[in-house]
Amino acid sequence: MGLPDRHIIIVGAGIVGASIAYHLANRGVKVTVLDQNHPASGATGSSFGWIHSTVSEDAPDVLLRRASVADWHRLEKEVPELWLHWAGALSYDSDTLASQAKEKMLEQADIARLEPALNTPPPRAYFAKQDGAVDPIDATCVLLEKACSLGAVLKTQTPVLGFTREGNAITGVETPQGTFNADCVVLACGTGISPLLSAMAISLPVSASPAILLRYGTPDRAINTLLSGDDMEVRHARNGDILAAEDYPATGGIDEIASDALTAITRRLKGTGSARLLCQSVGQRPVPEDKCPVMGFISEVTGLYVAVMHPAVTCAATVGRMVSEELIGGNSSEIPASYRPARFSNPKLK
Repeated sequence: MGLPDRHIIIVGAGIVGASIAYHLANRGVKVTVLDQNHPASGATGSSFGWIHSTVSEDAPDVLLRRASVADWHRLEKEVPELWLHWAGALSYDSDTLASQAKEKMLEQADIARLEPALNTPPPRAYFAKQDGAVDPIDATCVLLEKACSLGAVLKTQTPVLGFTREGNAITGVETPQGTFNADCVVLACGTGISPLLSAMAISLPVSASPAILLRYGTPDRAINTLLSGDDMEVRHARNGDILAAEDYPATGGIDEIASDALTAITRRLKGTGSARLLCQSVGQRPVPEDKCPVMGFISEVTGLYVAVMHPAVTCAATVGRMVSEELIGGNSSEIPASYRPARFSNPKLK
């Protein structure tokens, strides 16, 4: 690529597509964002919004997670309309307790001071004071609005049906509204990536991992940080509602999960006895087959770039920066070979 006067199409108006669009538009690149529905209508709209940076050194996404906090801080300075809450995350789930060193743990008395509404605070918990939270829908819309103010174009209700090409080069996309030409197409449409590529006999396996987001109304704030335990994962939304994240059940239904989560909240937190369920949704989180982020050009053709990973919200600010820098300046050494889509056609790159 290298030249900012070229036209880039981004397929997908979720948090990743919005971040890439903003970063490109901020560098003067002509950008068009296409979405089959509306912004944040996919997995982003049901995301918990935890900027979760604490992972082990051998985690497949450690590079993106470790950079995420600094990139979100940078982004909120560039775009003051963004709302981020930097209160840290208090984790007492069994996996965190087993993986963190004892000297990194808070004892019960410190936990009680940090979260006084906790009934019977856990004996130990890990406090990631650098972690934060963001409203994924709000952030997506703000970034797209900022991108459009910088010259980007957003087209909703515009599904991509396929690609136009000249020989081995992708030259644009086909939609029900007609053909959109571009010098490069970026696929940031989560679980929609695999079907688009498979139509060209290109394999990039991305599965859907369903997750539940629950929203409860409560008259008073009960949580200072973000709480993550084996019994619940909760935080306050910007308006004071309690958000809870749950895995999709192997058996049973969402209503049962919502009821159980409410029971856990009212049992664990003082002042939540009158909390009531406001809404619930299921998001299909995109997870690459090997759990490692996918960022880079598709090797089978030219002019086609892919960006997909989980967790997208945590990584979005960093991905937007890295992808835009690569599209403008050429191949980036900051993105490791293990992230490149070529690993699916060449296992030696994994």
